[in-house]
Amino acid sequence: MSAGDGALGASPGATPGRPAASALRQSPSDPSVLSATPGPSAGSHPPLSPLTAPPRTHYWLPRTIWPTREGWWFIGAALAIGLAATNTGNNLLYLILAMMLSFLAISGMLSEQTMRRVSARREVPRRIFAGTPAAVGVRLANRKRRLPSYALHVREGDASSGQTRAGYFLKIAAQSQEVWRYPLLFPHRGRHAFPGLRLFTRFPFGLFVKISRPLLADPVLVYPAVRPLARGEIPAVLDPGWREQPRRGQGAGLYNLRPYRPGDDLRLIHWKTSARTGELTLREAEDEDRPRLRILVEDPAPDAPPEAVEADLSYAASLAAHALRRGIALQLATAEGTTGFGQGEAHLDRILERLALYTRPAAPRPLPARPASDGAARAVTIRLGVSARRAGGPA
Repeated sequence: MSAGDGALGASPGATPGRPAASALRQSPSDPSVLSATPGPSAGSHPPLSPLTAPPRTHYWLPRTIWPTREGWWFIGAALAIGLAATNTGNNLLYLILAMMLSFLAISGMLSEQTMRRVSARREVPRRIFAGTPAAVGVRLANRKRRLPSYALHVREGDASSGQTRAGYFLKIAAQSQEVWRYPLLFPHRGRHAFPGLRLFTRFPFGLFVKISRPLLADPVLVYPAVRPLARGEIPAVLDPGWREQPRRGQGAGLYNLRPYRPGDDLRLIHWKTSARTGELTLREAEDEDRPRLRILVEDPAPDAPPEAVEADLSYAASLAAHALRRGIALQLATAEGTTGFGQGEAHLDRILERLALYTRPAAPRPLPARPASDGAARAVTIRLGVSARRAGGPA
């Protein structure tokens, strides 16, 4: 996953968008507000729901300013003293009014100086799973050359709990950075948007609060929940594991012993046999046939409960993670498409992304035909919304 940037001053920052693939564009009307546009990825991308859609990014002003409760009292007192000075002509009242107005002007200038040239960058985990709190970080950088920033507050809502996360930075020195970390929970898989950060300050006198527009409301892809599998949930097709083949290769089983020849790898010398015979003897290993597994995800019936569908998608994601971490070449097939056989963390990301963007149809669709090149790959069939899962033999 990657991070996003949002600039609050005259110098806009660079914003990486969606953690895996997104392109950025800068708002033409406001250079200090950035927005993110998701880039292409496998499968169909459902649009953002209204509850998770990012806020608008076109604003006339980059920040708003409002008096606090104390500020309203101060403004009211200044108006009262100004009215009394006008009616009485008392010079002392005019001096007090001038001092109070200077407090208002200084408050506005210092608060603007505090928020000027401060950029925010979001630090997101590489993977975010539904129902699991993600450790999100916000890094504030003060890009001013000499002046520090004081008393900065950061706030972001949590859509899952309805609470607001808040952080506080007492001081950010010039040309330095500070980090605030907090947990953020997305209850459902799919493409979402961060609620958006707001940076505000009451510096220096607490008379006004200056608030930025929503920042870093980037789209993010939330994967289905991945959990450890119980023993009874692991299909029998995964039990045989690696199968040795009667040919020379790079496996673990012993294929042959032969005399050492110059240029052979010294790490393959069989020392016990060499000590017994008095000659260097090399150990040759058997080849191993890498297991190949196809996970077939069938569409649910129209009356299948949504909770059961999501639970089976989570099971498919957990099974894929379990198989890939055992070194199995894996393929995922849904009605929306098929991935190739692959291994490793990058292939796991492709499978999780396809499951995260799965869209439930109105009626079940047929799975794509199995290519002849799949060979003797075994298959596990998961019918979404059905608690009983079927594990098959060679597909």
